Amino acid sequence: MKTTAYHLSARRLWCWALISVLFLGFGGRALAQPGWVLSHQKISDTEGGFAGVLDDSDDFGKSLACLGDLDGDGVGDLAVGAWWDDDGGTGRGAVWLLFLDTDGTVKSHQKISDTQGGFTGELGEGDGFGSSVASLGDLDGDGVGDLAVGAQWDDAGGPARGAVWVLFLNSNGTVKSHQKINGADILFGLHDNDNFGVSVASLGDLDGDRVGDLAVGARTDDDGGTDRGAVWVLFLNTDGTVKAHQKISDTEGGFTGNLNNGDLFGTSVASLGDLDGDGVGDLAVGAPLDRVWDRGAVWVLFLNTDGTVRAHQKISDTEGGFTGTLDDFDWFGYSVGSLGDLDGDGVGDLAVGAVFDDDGGYHRGAEWLLFLNPDGTVKSHQKISDTDGGFGGILDDADWFGSSVASLGDLDGDGLSDLVVGASHDGDGGPFRGAVWVLFLDGGPCEGDANGDGVVDPLDAGFVLARFGCPVGTGDAGCDTADQNGDGSVDPLDVGFILARFGPCP
Repeated sequence: MKTTAYHLSARRLWCWALISVLFLGFGGRALAQPGWVLSHQKISDTEGGFAGVLDDSDDFGKSLACLGDLDGDGVGDLAVGAWWDDDGGTGRGAVWLLFLDTDGTVKSHQKISDTQGGFTGELGEGDGFGSSVASLGDLDGDGVGDLAVGAQWDDAGGPARGAVWVLFLNSNGTVKSHQKINGADILFGLHDNDNFGVSVASLGDLDGDRVGDLAVGARTDDDGGTDRGAVWVLFLNTDGTVKAHQKISDTEGGFTGNLNNGDLFGTSVASLGDLDGDGVGDLAVGAPLDRVWDRGAVWVLFLNTDGTVRAHQKISDTEGGFTGTLDDFDWFGYSVGSLGDLDGDGVGDLAVGAVFDDDGGYHRGAEWLLFLNPDGTVKSHQKISDTDGGFGGILDDADWFGSSVASLGDLDGDGLSDLVVGASHDGDGGPFRGAVWVLFLDGGPCEGDANGDGVVDPLDAGFVLARFGCPVGTGDAGCDTADQNGDGSVDPLDVGFILARFGPCP
């Protein structure tokens, strides 16, 4: 009797699943992946509550960094570079500190430039202050977070050698004091047109001295050949001066990857935390002109505590397990940013900008979310663009969405990490004034929710039935998702897995 009842019940559930295939389609809305955009908020000259004054060609959004909760209101805050701002002189640059509300709008702001925000450092014409920004945590121990700002065209010591400014902040975003870092100040080998400061990233305490350290890109360094690029690891003192350094390039630092002329290795840098679990932080480095026709690449560098490279993994359209489609001149790697562990698998993930991607129109740009394995290869990905990833914002031609990227943590308190992406050539209010997009992300469907609609029901069983026998682990996201119990095949056991979890996602 029990066996008969079981078969009747199972048959009835299989009928529901079959009905879902025949009459309701193969699974409701598009398959949700971790990193799908649930909603967004734009911040520009005309949107998002931002009352600061932007001018044409400011390139607001060229760089981004999460500052944590600088003003103590319980909501994360944001630094935004506008490297062609003209305060004090042409192209001197500026950084805007945005105090955010939980919906991504701007509550208030503070500008830091040659004429505002208490900054007394000397900027020159065309320095590009704000070309990069990175949070340093509380470097000087005063209870307030501090900020590193790149000025890649600074001419100290020679034309366009570049510099980095360490800004010690007050809780209102003004500058308490500063320390400049460049080749002239610390006597390491910068050369003309190195563009030191094009990118900056905090490395945490790499050498174990309880003081945060810093990675700085010099994308047109000529070690090994013209414009191959380099990254400098700077071990800092609490006053922002440099205690020691280690260069990583085609000829230094233990890096054995193959760089070519013009790769621009170091255009972007981002800390990955301890990706491989060896107790030492690791680093992502963008090389957007890598490969024929500038498709771009990202290098994952597994570091030693002295800043040298122990091992590496390249990610491109031909390496590292990445199955996304890159086109010529996409410039994949123009920006990189840590996502934390977005998909909840215990391994850190990475966002990569491709500013010249043409989804929806010419050079509108895109952001790739890469879900990583501990060895730096790509397990899966989600693209966000004008036509992909659930993003409903309006992008125009040549917006350069993906100019910069940073994680905001859980801004809206839904338990999921959120993301901010720069579009430095956005035209709100005037040409190239720039914009920033706050993206509220999905962490992915719950167990059994194969079609990602937020409920486990016959539609999910139908999703699996429609894919019986399809190959798992070949890059087909639908097949991989249909393997709900993770046994490597799509079969009746996956339907049973779903039936046992009927109901709304928690």
